[in-house]
Amino acid sequence: MSGDAEDAVPALAGVQGLKPLVTAFQGTVLDPTQPQYRQSDGLSYDHEPEMFTRGSAPRPLTAVAGRGATLRLSDGSELIDLCSMTENTVLGLNDPWVKLRQVSYVLSERPHYVTVRFGNDLYYRVANRLSRHFNKTGGGRDYVLNMRECTGSGAVELGLHAAWTAARRSPGRRRLASFVGAFHGSNLGGVLASDHQPERGSGRVLLDRADNVEQFPVPEAGPDGRLSPATLETLAALERDGEQYFAVIIEPIPWRNAVHVVPAEFLRRLREICTAKSICLIFDEVQNGFGFTGAIWHAETAGVCPDIAVLGKGLTSGHGTLSMIVADRAFGTVEPPFGFKSNSANMLSLVAVDAVLDRLLGVEGPDAGSLPDWLPTGLEQELREGLLSHTYAHAVRMIDEMLTELRHRFPAMAGRLTGLGLMRGLVMLGGDGLPSSAIAGEVARVCTGHGVHVRQAGTALFLKPCLVITQGEIGRALTALTRTFEAVAGSRAV
Repeated sequence: MSGDAEDAVPALAGVQGLKPLVTAFQGTVLDPTQPQYRQSDGLSYDHEPEMFTRGSAPRPLTAVAGRGATLRLSDGSELIDLCSMTENTVLGLNDPWVKLRQVSYVLSERPHYVTVRFGNDLYYRVANRLSRHFNKTGGGRDYVLNMRECTGSGAVELGLHAAWTAARRSPGRRRLASFVGAFHGSNLGGVLASDHQPERGSGRVLLDRADNVEQFPVPEAGPDGRLSPATLETLAALERDGEQYFAVIIEPIPWRNAVHVVPAEFLRRLREICTAKSICLIFDEVQNGFGFTGAIWHAETAGVCPDIAVLGKGLTSGHGTLSMIVADRAFGTVEPPFGFKSNSANMLSLVAVDAVLDRLLGVEGPDAGSLPDWLPTGLEQELREGLLSHTYAHAVRMIDEMLTELRHRFPAMAGRLTGLGLMRGLVMLGGDGLPSSAIAGEVARVCTGHGVHVRQAGTALFLKPCLVITQGEIGRALTALTRTFEAVAGSRAV
């Protein structure tokens, strides 16, 4: 890996206490650095897309190592990841503390899997840490948790089920409010609550649509902060017909809408209406939760508390498969088959959540006094302070400077900035000066060949880098994006 990445995130193999174990693995079948796809017959199976269902095969690029925001490919080149993989790895690749916690657990006799029929002290420890944080920042509400989902899609489904269950004594409450451009996952309920976008594969489910889902326009405000007429009409409609709705589900930052941030004033007034009309307000925070906007959840950012929050992705920073809902106790009833997924009993995912909390908020109480004395100095300091207390602001500042520089270099191509914190959008402009999804898509495709990973979000580029991205990685990303913009602009001029 590049020296810059090594300085930012220490390699686990280099930690003094682990060197004997790493040495013992070298050259054996337990050595993870050996190619995993070379078989005894001498053939290589590193790229055979015909083995997979269409669309699920990996792209030809093969990743072999990674640290922080830097990914090394099999050809020896490196790529700067500005999207945290699939928007999951808030701590970057191979976070040393999360991996240390998982290694120590694996080497013990602690159960690696515990069914819901049994308790476990780690399960209660993680739940207690989360519960204390949500109740402390939740405006005096009494929140309960469900940590038995494996995906954000599953957690959305569970949240909808909890809201539906709470409303079943009111037969008239059968409508669900959602918003244009929303994406709430790939489960049936989540897809039906989403805006169908066939070009992205959305909407191809057993049902074409649900007749009880009402999609409202994207909530917007003008430069003066005043809500748009269409947004005010949405609030008026919900206030007028509120008794018909069992829930409103909304993404605080619907990234598919060019990484648009829902105005806090809209959320505040929506909260008032939902309270007055006894509607369950659901925040789908799978994308923004756990550090990407400087907080664990959006209640801390907007000052508006939902009845149910759905969280995933950053929850384990990609070190496990787990998602969850946080629900006001009034919406805390779930029934089989909802709420109990098999792989949610994987204890390494819980270890990851506990370690992610250490990294974001800092280690707690007695743990702070028993950190290993062989930890790298920088890592120990981060664990005592928490990354959200200082590193987050630095990372946001670097991303802001990079995007501002791109706008300066390419004023005819790079439009306005959108998003919040580390969830950012850069609107792409066509030859007519208008936002262009075609340009955004082309830039997102071309950039990988120049050594940087971004995604398309409608008419914008979507950037969602990890918290630990370094100045060196930002510099390399800026160079790669500059080359990408030049290539796309040149091809359009021909």
